[in-house]
Amino acid sequence: MMRKGFAALLAAALSSGCAGSFSGKATVSASATIKLPIAEMPTKYASWVVEAEGYLLAVDDAHARFIDARADLAAALGVEADADAIAAFIRDAIKVETEIVCQPPGLRANVAADCRAEANARAAGKAKNGRASGEAEAGIQANCQAKASLSLSPGSCEMRTTVSEHPILGDPDRWAKIEASMQIILLVSEANDHLDGRGAGINERGLQLHVESVTDLAKDPTLALQLNNIQAELKRGASAVGEANDKQRAMNRDLDIMTGAIDAQFPELRASIRAR
Repeated sequence: MMRKGFAALLAAALSSGCAGSFSGKATVSASATIKLPIAEMPTKYASWVVEAEGYLLAVDDAHARFIDARADLAAALGVEADADAIAAFIRDAIKVETEIVCQPPGLRANVAADCRAEANARAAGKAKNGRASGEAEAGIQANCQAKASLSLSPGSCEMRTTVSEHPILGDPDRWAKIEASMQIILLVSEANDHLDGRGAGINERGLQLHVESVTDLAKDPTLALQLNNIQAELKRGASAVGEANDKQRAMNRDLDIMTGAIDAQFPELRASIRAR
């Protein structure tokens, strides 16, 4: 990340007559020699530096808090510091099993038999043999089965729910740590909503400004010292913001997994975060 690198860059930009080189965190680094105060830079360059600095600092802060909260939550749960492992534990911490238990329906005895006897007697006509013809007998059977089904008195059903909680939820001290860590994860998620995807636009504008600086220099040669110093920093800065944006997207993936599990099991936690 670029927290130290861009903080140093901004300090250098605000100080006249200074020069230096700076390094940042992780895989992102930058160096700059900006001798003029930021107020004397063309507005579009100064604005980009301020926006990029703010974005990088915010991502860096959110990422640091996320890493700490994920580690604390994993330790409290007793699982690996991995989003999938944490989410799986949270989803399994409370299990709700629901089943429907029904009593069988009541059936009027001999409905089908009485129906068939009556139908056969009527169908026999003058033959008086008490049987319908073979062609009709199957149909009469089906009719009487339908009548028997319609004569059922429905049974009764009830829902039975069984809730089982992991013993860890009954430990006040451990639950306090778990709750605090989950709240921080939710807070980081809320903050990250404001950062999501912004780095790509900042990156593109930084590279575009690098290109525009060539035209600006041709129009105003007096900017030579400024632009020569700023050009390299714009390119490095845009690359740094792009890397920060990649890290932020990776963080989003883990946040989505964990907050999804938290919201499913403990929706009141999200409400308490937003109430603040």
